[in-house]
Amino acid sequence: MTIRPLTITDASIYQTLRLKALKTNPESYLATWETEQNKSTEAFAWEIRYATSSPINGYYGIFLENQLIGYTQLEQLSLPKQQHTAYLFNLYVDPDYRGQGYASKLFDYLSKLAKEKAQVERIFITCNRKNTAAQKLYQKLGFTQYGVKEKSVKWQGEYDDEVEMVKKL
Repeated sequence: MTIRPLTITDASIYQTLRLKALKTNPESYLATWETEQNKSTEAFAWEIRYATSSPINGYYGIFLENQLIGYTQLEQLSLPKQQHTAYLFNLYVDPDYRGQGYASKLFDYLSKLAKEKAQVERIFITCNRKNTAAQKLYQKLGFTQYGVKEKSVKWQGEYDDEVEMVKKL
């Protein structure tokens, strides 16, 4: 198992797993498979390239041999009064590899990286209220709920709330 930042050379494998995520768990994302299926591999490479900046910002993947089985995006805030905080976006592990601790390993790696390289003290994450599996995982990882954005998601005529969570490092 290897955890490392994604680079533009990973765009194709990231695209494949991202589209699988949107197809298999559409309730978990604000983007949709329908809107992202027609994006080029170059567009995914652009996302990776422009999300990456020193010391910790970027997309990170968890690999078994050369197969990308999970990913997430970490972003430290850049404003001087908020540099002690970071956000984790789009944490996803392929369903074939869930329940084996890979999400925990990816999060532990990023927590350590954020604390040591960027002096991050808090990591924030948001998920849909109906995504109870994600909420349970985040609680297991040490996140606590601090707020709810009511009806902040509307898809196919139905509303959902976003649960906001934080973990102190």
